[in-house]
Amino acid sequence: MSVILIIVAIIALVLIFRAINSKGQKQNNNELSSLLEKMHKEIFPNGEKDIEEGTQELLRILNHKVDKNTAKNIFIKSSSICYTTTMSSGFSKERLKQHLAPYALDYFNEYALNEFYDYIVSKNERASIIEISRKLSQVSNPNGADQDMMPEGYGEFGLEITNPIPASSIPDSYFYLNRLKTENGSEITYKRVGGMIAPNISHTVDAYSISANGQELAIIYICPYNKKTSTLAPHGFTLS
Repeated sequence: MSVILIIVAIIALVLIFRAINSKGQKQNNNELSSLLEKMHKEIFPNGEKDIEEGTQELLRILNHKVDKNTAKNIFIKSSSICYTTTMSSGFSKERLKQHLAPYALDYFNEYALNEFYDYIVSKNERASIIEISRKLSQVSNPNGADQDMMPEGYGEFGLEITNPIPASSIPDSYFYLNRLKTENGSEITYKRVGGMIAPNISHTVDAYSISANGQELAIIYICPYNKKTSTLAPHGFTLS
């Protein structure tokens, strides 16, 4: 009788341990899912809207050499790598190349890689700050303007696509926008509208919607492929 009780007890212990392990595994899975969901929200705060915008931007950069699903996959993975490496050692163009090498690097030439890198960095505040510091220590773009206004520009400065504000990188564009205020000193908010092509500018021009007190004031145009960032502000605005 005692032998039977011992066997029953052993079986009961095994079942208890399995239940505990199953519960622990379920808890770990729930914690992992929660962590991944939190990370996803931080990388893409606007959800599918951000993913769609990034996918379309990558399609433009690659001249539609890949299909939409491939572009979406590359954008999501690269944005995630930017987020995780920035949290630890810092994101860099070389790190992006290493990430893309096994499955997507062949789609990119050097110019496309630069554009994609700058775009991803612009979406990550911490990476942007790191990249700004890095850019300041590097030689400015030898092919860009070294003046407050682009020599080939015409039209109202910053407010027309044909006369964009020069900046030395996409992160510097955001640094410029963070200094921008209205003439009466009001804080502004900005939202990137997208990359555009001007008939007289050799590089992509980025458009930003500028608002203050909940009202849109203007669309400002910036070309981030120059030797320096302008110290001038468009009409109606000042720089702090």
